[in-house]
Amino acid sequence: MSNANLRLAHASREVVEFFWNGRRLRAREGESLATALLANGIRTLAWTRKSHRPLGYSGSYVSGVLARVNGVPNVRLDLVPVSAGARVEMQNCWPFPGFDVLRLSRLIPAGWIQGGFEHTNLVPSGTSLFQRWEAFLAFLAGVAKPAEPTGEVAVPEGRYLSADVLVIGGGPAGCAAANDAAAAGRSVVLVTRGQSLARYARAAGLAEPVLDQRVQLVTAVEVFGAYREGELLLGAPHDPAQGALALEAEQVILATGRRACPPVVPGMWLPGVMDVRTALIMAHQQAVAPGAKVVVVGNGEQEAVAKRLRELGVTVVAARYMADLKRVIGRNQVRAAQFGERVSCDAVVHAGAWLSEASLTFQSRAEGLLQLREQRPSRLQTVGSAADADQLLPVAARSRHKALLCPCFDVSCHEVEALIAQGITDLEVIKRLTSCGMGPCQGQPCWDSLRALVSVRSGIALENLPRPTLRPPRRALSVAQAAGLGDVVAPLQ
Repeated sequence: MSNANLRLAHASREVVEFFWNGRRLRAREGESLATALLANGIRTLAWTRKSHRPLGYSGSYVSGVLARVNGVPNVRLDLVPVSAGARVEMQNCWPFPGFDVLRLSRLIPAGWIQGGFEHTNLVPSGTSLFQRWEAFLAFLAGVAKPAEPTGEVAVPEGRYLSADVLVIGGGPAGCAAANDAAAAGRSVVLVTRGQSLARYARAAGLAEPVLDQRVQLVTAVEVFGAYREGELLLGAPHDPAQGALALEAEQVILATGRRACPPVVPGMWLPGVMDVRTALIMAHQQAVAPGAKVVVVGNGEQEAVAKRLRELGVTVVAARYMADLKRVIGRNQVRAAQFGERVSCDAVVHAGAWLSEASLTFQSRAEGLLQLREQRPSRLQTVGSAADADQLLPVAARSRHKALLCPCFDVSCHEVEALIAQGITDLEVIKRLTSCGMGPCQGQPCWDSLRALVSVRSGIALENLPRPTLRPPRRALSVAQAAGLGDVVAPLQ
């Protein structure tokens, strides 16, 4: 916990009280639960599944913001606005957060709990012993406690939307594509995951785009899957009380931009590491700084990002090239960044490496039986930075320091390097052997980190290492929302 005041000058004056692990805290109106906790000096929100290493609000690893809210487990704290009296609890600990005995699992040798230990031959599947073993593993992972009973759960009715053109992404490129289609006399639906248009562009100091009034705007919805060769797309509102959407259009345009993927460097999973999109939006919209002393790394944009953060009131102590970052230092949170010299800080913001959002495109053109491969052209058109080539993901040299590829499942570079030494380089096989990317992140960014590491360590070119299967849903969808689509989506005959 840090006592530094991270709230910026333009923070709201409206105070809201809520509870974290039974402790009363004060937030400001407009903050998300994750941001409110960070502003209160709480950086560790969850623990990794096996070794119970700390995870926090990063924008990259979904597990870091999953907690129990008002008795409901696995709620994304970055998507839930703070509300008066909300009860938020860390969920993967025992017997209680202040005295978490499960943290002793850090003392277990890493080789004992590498991928596959869960399915030991000593516990045959299909037996009562296996069921008790599975229950024990769920308990150790902190996911065994069910939701508190609340009576019958309402099923939100699904919605169906169709148009000549469907645009996914509400940034400048998405708005421009939607405006062009509307000007040509076509009906247009634009879907964005933000509560408003161009959140990141505005946070970065760019002008807000103007959307043609003829465009039907749908906000706070994540398009999570492309089905039937991309002819049917499904989206889920961030609010689980709202029904999911079925979307169809003659033309689908992806304007989802690119995401900043953390480099494969020791310590990049520590609480205090944050991607630039999350950091800028948080500082701009919610008036909370990512840290008291921030280091920015990037592939050429670091000076511009540092300047913008300073304009918002954030203290930036250094801006460096990402390729020069050797490791992030800290045990339970960021303490420093190691370049040629050590730079003391409590937060590292990474602007890159910039990679495309591959899920929807993959789903629209993949074929196969046992393993899906991208084998046909996609009917989804990409515009803006989403169409730009991916940047190379930096991979640090071999080191005694721990570099995690998949923090959710504690999959380290050392574990994968041992498989490469055995001649195993197929990413799908490595995924199944290690569980890398099989958590709530759905492989993003973990499979990109895995792909970069295997390429560097084996000498195999990236283009010859196809990504593991990117299946829907790529983000959270409640069972009730899925059930609400029953009368909207016609089954295949």
